[in-house]
Amino acid sequence: MNNLAGQFKQLTDYAYVLHSVPYKETSLIVELFTLSQGRIPVIAKGAKRKHSALRSVLVQFHPLMIKLSGRSEVKTLLSAEWQGFSLAPEGRAIFAAYYLNELLMLSLKREDPYPELFHLYAQTLSLLAEHADIHLVIRKFELKLLELIGYGIDFSKDKNGFPIQDDVDYSWQLGAGWVTEDDGQLGITLSGQLIRQIHDNGVSLLNAKVLKSLTRQVLAYHTAPKGFTSRIWMEQLLKND
Repeated sequence: MNNLAGQFKQLTDYAYVLHSVPYKETSLIVELFTLSQGRIPVIAKGAKRKHSALRSVLVQFHPLMIKLSGRSEVKTLLSAEWQGFSLAPEGRAIFAAYYLNELLMLSLKREDPYPELFHLYAQTLSLLAEHADIHLVIRKFELKLLELIGYGIDFSKDKNGFPIQDDVDYSWQLGAGWVTEDDGQLGITLSGQLIRQIHDNGVSLLNAKVLKSLTRQVLAYHTAPKGFTSRIWMEQLLKND
């Protein structure tokens, strides 16, 4: 009896829709990014029906309060309530928001909670909706994501553990770290002075664009070897920036 009760235990959480696909005739399989459970798939039964309560709220970039049931990997979505405001960006920023969702889909394992990343995601959507600089907010998100999933870029020392030197040029060797000309440079090259500035002061408007190639290479290497579909759209829109 206790096992049966546990099977139908209801869980309440905060969530955002990352992606959805049709399931049977009237339902959806929805990938959610939740506060306490991380990325999870749910079945939204009847969500495709015209008068379904779920139909109008299962929209990307809208903060939701959800209720789930089930103990299997794919749970049942019992309800979803819109939290009264939208973080949906507009114009070119909407493609950056889609890129964030694709990043989370490809980078996060299911049922692995990242509450800090959940709050950063909400903050990043808000900044994009407020027309903040796309390069800056996306770089900050990318770097924090890499850090939280265990592939952070260390801006303080090279691959051998020596402090970054201002008067030396470095490039990032995938899977190793910063290397100098003596180690055989690969990919984008940055000055030691710039790397130290990022370590000391964080990402700024001045260096966000410079870091774009670096974060793209590192993310592709660790999470998306085939690349990011949404990033292609975004690059086309930002190519003249």
